[in-house]
Amino acid sequence: MNIHDPLYAAAHPEPLTQVTLYSAPLIIPVTGPVILNGAIAVSGSRVVHVGTRRWVWDTLESELAAGARVEERHWHGVITPGLVNAHTHLQYTVMAEVGRGSYGGFHDWERAFDDVYDGLDGNVWRDSARTGARMMVQAGTTAAADIVTDPEAADALASQGMHGVAYWEVMNWRNSDWKTAGISELVGHLGTMQQEGLPSIGISPHAPYTLETAPFVDLPDIARQLDMRLHIHLAETPMEAGADTDDLTIYSAAAWRDRHWTSYTELKREGLNASAIQFLDQLGSLGPDVHIAHGVWASAEDRRILRQRGVGVALCPRSNRITVTGKDAPVRAYLEEGNLLAIGTDSLSSSPSLDVLDDAAMLYDLARAQGYRANDLSHRIIRMLTIGGAQEMGMHVGAGRIGQVNAGATADLAFFDIPVDIASPAGIETTIETLVRHGAGTNRATVISGRLVYNHGAFNAPDDETADPRA
Repeated sequence: MNIHDPLYAAAHPEPLTQVTLYSAPLIIPVTGPVILNGAIAVSGSRVVHVGTRRWVWDTLESELAAGARVEERHWHGVITPGLVNAHTHLQYTVMAEVGRGSYGGFHDWERAFDDVYDGLDGNVWRDSARTGARMMVQAGTTAAADIVTDPEAADALASQGMHGVAYWEVMNWRNSDWKTAGISELVGHLGTMQQEGLPSIGISPHAPYTLETAPFVDLPDIARQLDMRLHIHLAETPMEAGADTDDLTIYSAAAWRDRHWTSYTELKREGLNASAIQFLDQLGSLGPDVHIAHGVWASAEDRRILRQRGVGVALCPRSNRITVTGKDAPVRAYLEEGNLLAIGTDSLSSSPSLDVLDDAAMLYDLARAQGYRANDLSHRIIRMLTIGGAQEMGMHVGAGRIGQVNAGATADLAFFDIPVDIASPAGIETTIETLVRHGAGTNRATVISGRLVYNHGAFNAPDDETADPRA
């Protein structure tokens, strides 16, 4: 490449002085085909090049400053972008005993949760959230949608240098109280979070059964004025289901559409069959800056609305079983109809681990059990684990993009210790399927923004766990 070319100069303003080259027999960049015997060149916090190892070395030769230092770290397994956990509550890491319980229904789980939560001192949340964030990093997760209920837990992602969004949770507000006290309380909490220097802040209106109508009207407006994203628990419980017919839409259901409702609960009490998704859509609470958690009780019409509004779904299959949501999410339908999907673990209060690959394995089995037969399933799930989660938080494009490995992207990487077979196309597909179905617990190193922040014997190099990731 001609280093005097003006286009080259624009992309490479300064010669590279220090590069780390991560090489492996199989690299999954997500935004391009898998790379055999590949390498990723990292300088600072960004990816410089990704391709075959030979090509990357050859390309670097003309880009290095005199005396530049290049260190190669070879990995014998698979390298992927850092994983993205699209729904969690890291502060509840200390409440794992609730997640280990067995319950007869969703309300039984809620009562068990409340009993433990109410008995904890507020001083536990900071350390609990940070512990959960560290667990994620060790599992290869580098970004998350973390819902924050208590302000002490707000810096969980920042404590590990992770990317993602800390969503302030808003719940248990009636319309009258919301106007007189709720909005001012929200503004105060958001201001405190901004002063803490968190990388990205959002708002999480909890659910249609814990908030009345006014908050669901106001919160999207507030978030959009402040350029914040939204994350909602939606279609999680049976009470949020509507009539499972294609003719119940916002255009045909005047019986509920044209009335002013105090809350979604009021609508359901009157025996009307609009779903929670349809109700929030009518309020203007949905949009491409929103992603929802669970999406279990979503009919064909609900799924159409989500696609039409650009709303992604964070699937949490293990949590749905533990909290007894009544059924599994319609994974096959979501896949075949083309909804934007990602994966979340939820918290340890409703899930056995914070490793999203545990949920990926379950989603694979659910999709097959529900009749999904296409041979792209492993690839679709890898997308959910990476760029799908990034897209649901609006972090899949631009200079700080995550969930992918390409030139200029943030250098977030995970290194999985699984058998690799690149001798044939079938072997490659088997390797990818092994990662999806059996990859949980196999991450051996994690890079965030170019820093080796976790190294469990993968490389002869120290990790940066003890260093301040915000330095």
